[in-house]
Amino acid sequence: MKICVAQTQSKSNNVDYNIRNHISLIHRAIHYQVDLIIFPELSLTNYEPKLSKELAFSADDERLNSFQELSNRHEISIGIGVPIKSNNGVHIGLLFFQPNQERNVYFKQYLHKDEEPFFAKGTEQLYLTIKGIKLGFGICYETLNEDHFLKCFNNNIDVYIASVAKSQSALNRAFFHLENLSSSYKIPILMSNAVGPCHDFISAGQTACWNRNGVILAKLDAANQGVVCYDVSISQTRIEQLRISQASIFHLDDVFEIYNSAKKHMQSKGLQQWVEEYPVKSDIQKDIVKGELYILLKDSQIIGAINISDEQDEEYRQINWKFDDSKVLVIHRLAILPEFQQKGYARYLMDFAENHALEHQYTSIRLDAYTLNHRVAKFYEQRGYIIRGEVYFPFRQIPFYGLEKQLSY
Repeated sequence: MKICVAQTQSKSNNVDYNIRNHISLIHRAIHYQVDLIIFPELSLTNYEPKLSKELAFSADDERLNSFQELSNRHEISIGIGVPIKSNNGVHIGLLFFQPNQERNVYFKQYLHKDEEPFFAKGTEQLYLTIKGIKLGFGICYETLNEDHFLKCFNNNIDVYIASVAKSQSALNRAFFHLENLSSSYKIPILMSNAVGPCHDFISAGQTACWNRNGVILAKLDAANQGVVCYDVSISQTRIEQLRISQASIFHLDDVFEIYNSAKKHMQSKGLQQWVEEYPVKSDIQKDIVKGELYILLKDSQIIGAINISDEQDEEYRQINWKFDDSKVLVIHRLAILPEFQQKGYARYLMDFAENHALEHQYTSIRLDAYTLNHRVAKFYEQRGYIIRGEVYFPFRQIPFYGLEKQLSY
């Protein structure tokens, strides 16, 4: 069995963005063929106790259907931190989506004194068994209570998973405590923490995994989103941290090398999508100067780039677009280093671009795709882009599809 703990940076009072962000990270876990992914405490709303009543979900909320669909389609179980309504009030919950099953929820049982004015206590422990591995769960403050852990341990769990939202000072205590529990009771422990601003603190990340001897196998940094994947059967981990940032002129040579490598890779497959005259270094430099180029970093290596702009090429006039021209985002020059292609990184960049469009109130997105690059055209069509016609660009004899997607809010 493979377990993934995610490290997220959620936005306060922006559930739609947080849902999209969770889905993007779930796809990273799917790529690594994990059986379960767990998110931090209140990850879907950010840790904001004062907003909990306003933002609380029912367990069957239709806004969460996309998680159930992902669970069914990819046979992955998903545990998401949400404020959950019940007859007793609003709870801090872990809401579980399992393949073709009813949703399950665990309510936090031990509340910090600062949480008591806003949340009701849970009364029952939840256990899941996946592929023969029994799992026990704790949410933040209660994971520091050994009685809570012992309740799980005495019910013969195989792995303990903590879903938290902790500052650096609280995290220091948690690391010491969880390491001791792991080594004393000979049980693997995983912890999922958030990064970035929360209620009245900065969540410090460092999502981690300990083996049954209390040895830390993996730990993320304190600033960026990512995942830790743990294979229970062989007690091994792998981590992935991705970061997207605006490119600076200092990145020019590295980014241009990505485009050159992608161009050579396409040409080796007989695809003349990019040619000697395009893209050239001056194209990439202009993108950077305009603030339109974004880079994807895996750990510290630049592995991809994308141009996001509201400027449409003159050639786009050849297309009979359907949606309103009032505010259109245009995507150009999406490239991934060849050795990292077909691993879901293009999806990650497109998720970012579409989130950017939604955050900035664009009405639709337009882009083009080489007509002979069938895999890429299918990639965009699966994301909801519709072919509106064909467009010819300089130095290319074969046309490109013009594709368009309307954004809904």
